[in-house]
Amino acid sequence: MLVVLLSALLLAWFGNAAMASVTTTQPPLRPIKINLHDKAALQNGALYALHMCTACHGIQGARYSELPPVLGLSKSQFLKYIGTDGRRYHDTITTNMSPELMTKFVSMPPPDLTDIALRRSPAWLYTYLTSFYVDPARPAGVNNVAFYNVAMPDVFAGMQGLQKPVMVEGLRFGSPARIAVGVLPLTQGTMSKAQFDQTARDIVTFLYAVAHPHQAERARLGPWIIGLFLLLSILTYFIYKLYWRRVITSDERWWRIGR
Repeated sequence: MLVVLLSALLLAWFGNAAMASVTTTQPPLRPIKINLHDKAALQNGALYALHMCTACHGIQGARYSELPPVLGLSKSQFLKYIGTDGRRYHDTITTNMSPELMTKFVSMPPPDLTDIALRRSPAWLYTYLTSFYVDPARPAGVNNVAFYNVAMPDVFAGMQGLQKPVMVEGLRFGSPARIAVGVLPLTQGTMSKAQFDQTARDIVTFLYAVAHPHQAERARLGPWIIGLFLLLSILTYFIYKLYWRRVITSDERWWRIGR
């Protein structure tokens, strides 16, 4: 048993040392506040996510039929203004591209966006969507501040315009390297910076809402549940006082027997 414990301690020590040796400078994330009750943001984010992002990515944690309540739309409004891209209403949201074609273009199947939204923070997603920059050394011609050596092409270049990186000296896997910590505009896209930032924020809001479908409901019901527990605590206290009011202590019991 002692040998096993010592082995575990040694593995933990050397594991931490190994992790320290591959330290990488982390670029700052862009702050973002999302409002899951903002139906306009959710609807705008759904338009871009379902008609642009699903060209390569799936959102298989949700079905089309689950989206209207999240977006504040009726079924007919959802089908009219957003649609299911030819799929059935109760289908899961899958990508339009076959796995073979995706592997051919980007060398690997793109991840499901539900999984990304569950594993990453809104700030990371927002930084990722807004921080592609020109990198001729990459197969797709771009790189990303939040995801170094990203395989995804910059599908937002037309809207946002091209960007160049802001580089600083740092560490990558323990070795000195130039790290991208931000971006600066190179060309103007069809949207202004404020417009594109708002669009990216709306996409993040939608993806986070789909990945956490009961988040808004929990926020709405939470204060009522806490209030109910407080009320039950008060009632329980008064019941406790009522029951124990006439209980005779041991001292009183012996005194009464003595009489």
